[in-house]
Amino acid sequence: MKWSFKYLVSGIVWLFVLLIGFNPIYAATSFTDKGYTLEQVVVMSRHGIRTPLAGRGTIAEKITPHKWHQWSIPPGHLTLKGAVNETAFGQYFQCYLEDEGLIPDNWIPGDGEVSFYANSFQRTIATARYFSVGMLPIADVQVEHKLGLDLPDPFFIQPIVYDTPRLYELGIAFPEKYFESSRAKSQTMLASFEKVTDFQHSEYAREKGIQHLSVDDFQISLKGAEKNRPSFSGSLRDAYKVSDVLIMQYYEVADNKQADWGTGLTDTEWKDIGDIMSSGLGIVCENPAIALRNTHNILDYIDKELQDSNKKFTFLCGHDTNLIMLMTVLGAGDYHVPETIVDKAPIGGKIVFEKRRGQDGELYINAYMIYQNDRQIRNCEILDLNNPPKRYQITLSSIERNADGLYRYSDFQSLLKNISEKYQYYTEK
Repeated sequence: MKWSFKYLVSGIVWLFVLLIGFNPIYAATSFTDKGYTLEQVVVMSRHGIRTPLAGRGTIAEKITPHKWHQWSIPPGHLTLKGAVNETAFGQYFQCYLEDEGLIPDNWIPGDGEVSFYANSFQRTIATARYFSVGMLPIADVQVEHKLGLDLPDPFFIQPIVYDTPRLYELGIAFPEKYFESSRAKSQTMLASFEKVTDFQHSEYAREKGIQHLSVDDFQISLKGAEKNRPSFSGSLRDAYKVSDVLIMQYYEVADNKQADWGTGLTDTEWKDIGDIMSSGLGIVCENPAIALRNTHNILDYIDKELQDSNKKFTFLCGHDTNLIMLMTVLGAGDYHVPETIVDKAPIGGKIVFEKRRGQDGELYINAYMIYQNDRQIRNCEILDLNNPPKRYQITLSSIERNADGLYRYSDFQSLLKNISEKYQYYTEK
């Protein structure tokens, strides 16, 4: 069964190669040209295109009179298009790492040289498997997942709560400040949402007796038995739930007239739909208390992997929340990656930490987010060194880049230690 899976993936990918075409592979990165030898790579990935989480009978059916794209697999599962794109992503990494000299052609890793660890959902396990087949097509790579299928692994997903007084004090004011800073933009986003959904003619509008959605009903609350789980409600929350369905339809259906039901949504208006999702996630995931509480274990894992001299490549697969929280804790600031409507945690996007050795003998970290832009995803483009995924260099707080744009590894370790100490302080009860 292991080999039949690989042959199936290879057949799918080569079909797309024949349909789309293939470019020769060559080139080297500027860091290699400057004498920084790549020694190790650690990747924290978001899963690829999945079916929407909101299935039949949900608010998505009430908020528009349009008929949604008909999905052939259950909610929350990686789609065939997601599988093809992730395999192409893995093949790009194969080309890139071979070009960098980190791995040989047709590499079969030895014991302990690679690790693949995914949350225990179908979409995350499948993403890791398809990526591994693309990157290591003749190796028998095992993707570790620790729980039964579709059970959340606490390594990747933890409760969103303030469970210490210090965490409460750190995070309680954040949601309201975040919303107020984006109130005007939020109303514009809702206008684009109303346009594409034909909101005025929806069952939702009739039941509520309204013509438009408004940010004025936005409310922050603390829920749960201990009143320590931050949440929000209102029109923006409802639009946030449905924007997930719209976004997945946008990526799965490359024809804009099908994706937006012929409403003529502009690129700017599609970006508004993506911003609804980013804003909804940001209210929670960019909260410094929640981000700190939910990322310390991932950063500890990354730190240990980078200290393993035998390890060459590590791949973790989780969710958009993992990427946004990591960027928050690392101090990336108010970042927005280009050429995608989902500019905080792109579909299939990956945070990468490269450990490189300079000509001075010192170790350095190259930190960036790598992702397929919307055109590459929607058209299932073959990726290579002539048509690479997009890169966004990550700014790390409190440490400085050198003249070539890299961080000293020792400074990076100090940053991770400071984050760990901050976590210990804020989680003391």
